[in-house]
Amino acid sequence: MKKTTMLRNLLKKPGFVSLPVVYDAMSARIAETVGFKALFMAVSAASDAQLGLPGIGLATSTEVVYWAKCIANSVNVPLIVNVDDGFGGALGAFRTAEELIRAGAAAMYLSDRKPVIPARVPHNMLEVLPRAEYLGKMGAIIEARNGMDKDFLIFARIDAGALMGDEEVVARAKALVKLGVDVIVPHQRPPESKYGRRDKETLSKLFKQIGAPDVWIWGMGDGFSIQDYEDIGAKMCMPDASPSGAVKETLFTIYQELYDCGPNARQGTQGREISDKLRGHKFWHDLEEKYVP
Repeated sequence: MKKTTMLRNLLKKPGFVSLPVVYDAMSARIAETVGFKALFMAVSAASDAQLGLPGIGLATSTEVVYWAKCIANSVNVPLIVNVDDGFGGALGAFRTAEELIRAGAAAMYLSDRKPVIPARVPHNMLEVLPRAEYLGKMGAIIEARNGMDKDFLIFARIDAGALMGDEEVVARAKALVKLGVDVIVPHQRPPESKYGRRDKETLSKLFKQIGAPDVWIWGMGDGFSIQDYEDIGAKMCMPDASPSGAVKETLFTIYQELYDCGPNARQGTQGREISDKLRGHKFWHDLEEKYVP
């Protein structure tokens, strides 16, 4: 079964879907091994791991598509890929969608931010596209999807709430659903934004106005638990905790010990056994035994 179909079937089933952040093939395999049924490639985490650069729009479309291909081909579960603003206007986003489908991604996740290099932070400094321009860009992506794989999913992240309030979020969301977008992501409003942060009651009202549970909605940020999001009508969310920080801390500890102790550093074998399993070492060894004289 195609991974696009797998993801669409997963979202059609009853129950909430939790998605972990992955940033390379090994993190993806680990997430799959512990039981996650779908994965989310965050550009910021991948840029951090692959380039050593912050996620402020410095990664190119070629790099992001290549990372997505490596991750998607390493696992048997669907991969959702964050492409920020889609790398340009409607035409650039059209091509990005086609390239992601060819790369094996199951979905793309695209914001209504106005393309600015480097991207600005914090959120209350964001510029967003006019509604008509954003709808045009999403329409181009939908045309690319429909021409190549109609099961490929499109996630529309709406950042306009921080600048224009939730009335604009609802207007954009309803237009996007009518257009053919699959999942709506009403991004959080940080406390310093013009409209402040949403509480649970406000977010619940927003989800209902967009059309939850008939419309698939991604609960994003705002500091709520997975249970909170499920209670107010969201279909899925990504836990706030990204693994990249914990990985950095672990590597610092390992490298510091290697530097301090040299050959006497503790090395153990458990890590190698786990790595061999995740890398499919036995499969390649058996294949070699079978075909290499």
